[in-house]
Amino acid sequence: MARRHKILVVDDEIANVRLLNRVLGDEHETILCMSGEEAVKALLEHDVSLIITDQRMPMMTGVQLLEKSIEIRPDAIKILITGYTDVQALIDAINAGHVYKYIPKPWDADELRLTVKRALETYELKENNIRLIGELKVAFGQLEELSTGAIRALADALDAKCDYTSGHSLRVSRFAVLIGRALGLPLETLKDVELAGVLHDIGKIGVPESILWKPAKLTPEEHKIMSEHPVKSAQIIGELSGLVRARAFVLHHHEFLDGSGYPDGLKGDEIPLGARIILVADAYDAMTTDRPYRKAIGHHKAIAELREKSGTQFDPKMVNALISVIGEDGELLVNGEVPESFLGLSIPSINPSQTGTQYLAEAERRERLESAGKQ
Repeated sequence: MARRHKILVVDDEIANVRLLNRVLGDEHETILCMSGEEAVKALLEHDVSLIITDQRMPMMTGVQLLEKSIEIRPDAIKILITGYTDVQALIDAINAGHVYKYIPKPWDADELRLTVKRALETYELKENNIRLIGELKVAFGQLEELSTGAIRALADALDAKCDYTSGHSLRVSRFAVLIGRALGLPLETLKDVELAGVLHDIGKIGVPESILWKPAKLTPEEHKIMSEHPVKSAQIIGELSGLVRARAFVLHHHEFLDGSGYPDGLKGDEIPLGARIILVADAYDAMTTDRPYRKAIGHHKAIAELREKSGTQFDPKMVNALISVIGEDGELLVNGEVPESFLGLSIPSINPSQTGTQYLAEAERRERLESAGKQ
């Protein structure tokens, strides 16, 4: 069964209104008005699909009515009935009122029905397109949520593999958002920055534990393997449209301002803003937590290191932003802990304030085995 649309018919001559009603009223619900002012009130009350109006009316012309209708019913299709012979004036009027089509007087009933049929098909097509776009947005949102959830699980798995850095990615993501907020970045960018912070090291899941847990300086060969993790991290994230910017931040989070970083040797503004933020957040957290190859150097030495290498390794704006939100003495961090996630990202199994439980247990086990072997 064909859909019955609401059609607003406007003409200041009662004979024309009645004639239009006879032509269209059998198939659709017609709302009849005899002035522009009356039609505006009707538009506020009825969700009309189509407006058919005469042009020459006192007080408010057809085009003026259609211009007002754009604010009230922007999606309604608009047809103008006119006796104008001035083509340019007619074109200007059509453009001003966003008119779908004009019908010259005298009009033919069959031709009018066909025009209305096509106009309503256009309206339904627009409706379907809007609905489809909405459904696609929901579907892409669900896909992104599923994908990021799976990737966060990989980040969780990495922390479980080498818990000496357990919670590192979570802390980096939160330091990164603090920096981004200090810089006044918009919410969508903050989301990408936080997501990149969580994901920046997931490529290390493919690095042998003998390298991840090594308590001494890495050999050149081992360093080469370790330095591949930004590329591997970006590959794991893939080409999902919702993660394009976060992926770029992850890929380049070891690029240095002077071009001496990796993987692409980018320099200055060539390095994505988010990557420059992650680099500073990553370095600060690495320096202020224990690692297999060294103990934490503490807040003050970490800040001094960041400042010393500002302009060469680190972007000074990012360093200053970090200091502004954690304080010269770290006094702005409550009990030394970073705040909860701003955007809802989390790794449920990780306690950011505790690191290395698994690593220390393994180190003690190896030490006992070595002592037993010597006896």
